Amino acid sequence: MKKKLLIILPAFIICFVLIVSQAKEPISKSIQRAYSDANFDIDVDQILQKFKKTLVSNQVLTKEELNSTTAIYDKLSAIEESVNPLDLGIQGVIDKNPFEEFISNIDILSLNEASQVNIALFTYYQLFSSNFSKFELILTEKRLLEFKGDNVPINSLEAVLFEEIERLAYRNVTTKNTRIVIKAEPGTPNEFVTFILKQLAQMGLSGFTFGR
Repeated sequence: MKKKLLIILPAFIICFVLIVSQAKEPISKSIQRAYSDANFDIDVDQILQKFKKTLVSNQVLTKEELNSTTAIYDKLSAIEESVNPLDLGIQGVIDKNPFEEFISNIDILSLNEASQVNIALFTYYQLFSSNFSKFELILTEKRLLEFKGDNVPINSLEAVLFEEIERLAYRNVTTKNTRIVIKAEPGTPNEFVTFILKQLAQMGLSGFTFGR
């Protein structure tokens, strides 16, 4: 019995030490490890430091608001759809999957305030980065299709979109993370909208939203 205790006790101590050390690990390191496990190389500490400075210098947030998760969510959600990632020093799309998986396995409210702030900031950094892969299509009442201010023949839509995705590959834009935003003029026939949606689905571009 004593021999078993001698074997179990050190193992228990090691496990306890590992749990405590992980609990004390900065949240940025935990996020970075999640991305490393997914073979996505980013420096989360550097990202957060630069992002904070840029948000303050661009007058998006004040230094005081950088310490408030409420202010971060309120101010950054207001500019999410319109912000140009480059204006905030973001150079390419950050894959959302490792971060979402990481978040799903932790209790955010149990974390200290600094960790919650960093999670809020990285959340919006990732969301803003996805604007690189957001393409807007305008459908008109005359059954015309507009992309980046130009009329696009329907039979050329696939070529135009894939050419744009390929052009932005250096910013980590792919067919898998592309998000198509479709805006239709009020008088646009429903069957035309349905047709375009089917065309996009056939291209494998299923991540689209629609509104009038």
